[in-house]
Amino acid sequence: MVMVHGIRVSSAMWLPHIRRLSPDFRVSAPDLPGHGTLRARTFTLDAAVAALDAAVAEAHDATGRRPLVVGMSLGGFVAVAHAAARPERVRGLLVCGSTARARGWKALAYTTAARIDERRGEVRSAEANARLFRRHTTPECAEAVISGGFARRAFGEAVGELRRTDVLGLAARLRTPTRFVNGRRDLLFRLEERTFVEAVRAAGTPVRLSHAPGDHLFPLQDPDAFADLVRAVHSRLPEA
Repeated sequence: MVMVHGIRVSSAMWLPHIRRLSPDFRVSAPDLPGHGTLRARTFTLDAAVAALDAAVAEAHDATGRRPLVVGMSLGGFVAVAHAAARPERVRGLLVCGSTARARGWKALAYTTAARIDERRGEVRSAEANARLFRRHTTPECAEAVISGGFARRAFGEAVGELRRTDVLGLAARLRTPTRFVNGRRDLLFRLEERTFVEAVRAAGTPVRLSHAPGDHLFPLQDPDAFADLVRAVHSRLPEA
């Protein structure tokens, strides 16, 4: 399987989950442009899709099987965009916290947050983000996230890309079995969850929506439960 990280963070966020899943699965986690080891690059959705496609191809070459792609937040949007463009490459999608369009007041909220983060400067931004993850995720997950660093510049770049992208239209093009999961308290990203599900279903694509305890960061609030969710979704996929 291939796991795609969220905005501002890096593939290191998945280290606790990889530790839990690697006895049973081959797991890879690429960095998106502007993040982690690719921090010097500009984030664009096309470049992110290309980075994911390279990881998917590598996973297929190594195993002979199409992978499950797991994406959280920004990673979920990238996973949807990739599967919409290359449906033959992916066996299934697990999309977490990625069922809201960046438009109207939601776009304004994220654009404002990105500008505030930009004005903080590198050190203060990293300190603020570290406090956030230590407060809202498990110690293991917080330290994994912090170890990969934070992508301050890419925050604004990614928000701008999502504002320009018809993410619901991408969901409507999916031909890959899809599971949407949102945190029960993730009110922002639950606003349009039914709209996203219906868009996928209208295309005749198998789709399911479920909820997990927690908020937008739920995969990092109980890594054991999230690893179990990934296993369950993988077990229900069609044969590669």
